[in-house]
Amino acid sequence: MDEKLKSTINKIVILSKQDEEFNRELRKALNLTFSANVVSESSSVQKDVKAIREALDIRANYSISYDFIRQQRLRDQLTIDNLRMENAALKLTEKEQYRFYVFCVNAFYQIENIINYYYFTAYPDIGDLQHAIETGTSQEAEKYQYHKSNDVKTVADIAISHKLNAFCNTFFKNDRIKIDYSNLRRVRNEGEHRCMVIIDDKDETNSLYKFLKFNTFNSVRILLKKLVNIVKQEVENNAQIKATTAEITNLLPSACFIKYDNKTAQLPTKLLCKIRNKCTGDKVLLSIKGNTIIDVE
Repeated sequence: MDEKLKSTINKIVILSKQDEEFNRELRKALNLTFSANVVSESSSVQKDVKAIREALDIRANYSISYDFIRQQRLRDQLTIDNLRMENAALKLTEKEQYRFYVFCVNAFYQIENIINYYYFTAYPDIGDLQHAIETGTSQEAEKYQYHKSNDVKTVADIAISHKLNAFCNTFFKNDRIKIDYSNLRRVRNEGEHRCMVIIDDKDETNSLYKFLKFNTFNSVRILLKKLVNIVKQEVENNAQIKATTAEITNLLPSACFIKYDNKTAQLPTKLLCKIRNKCTGDKVLLSIKGNTIIDVE
């Protein structure tokens, strides 16, 4: 078989494993039926990074290791986006403006996925998650504040702009780095054509133009690494269970509020049965994993 055809087939295989909708349409076109094994295989991108690089015609090496990500499908997707990002930096046959645009877009794909992963692992309860995002954006201008909604069922239902602002306000307080992350998001949202127009217009009052003008492949790479390193550290910390003393500040028939580490939180409903004999003002011992109270004594 012609080598170009083999390469095309390999790319289709990779894409079918990345995109469920593409996989379904491809199988319809080929009159193929789904099986349990096929569904299982299509839920994960190839683990072998070398095979991924060859299939996607990528010659670059990855600049960030995502080994700390437990979910294989997400880990592989992050690696693919990182390889595509670095490949853009090396593709010298393309104009630098276009290469930098592709670099930034794939950098933000990683940022969005890693932010979602952080909030998914740190706040498994949707109520706690929404509270964290709401608190994290409470100091923003009104139109940028997040407000709880009953329509939100998963972390993906919350706009990335809110999650990114909450994350930056938590880990990069009073740091202008938040503006850089916001501009990376704008690059992704604006699209290639609009970004090229912004560059050609040379409008010094446009913050996105200034971002595209003054940033480099390396500065964007550093932005990405800073965020990933924080998430990695937080994920490792959240995997540990710590014990801490707390005080019951308000005990109601159907709810209990406790204070620990200079903050007040509501005890999970499933643990109320363990403090039936307690009173307001009593001390209790909490077991905490990440940001979640998992036990009380």
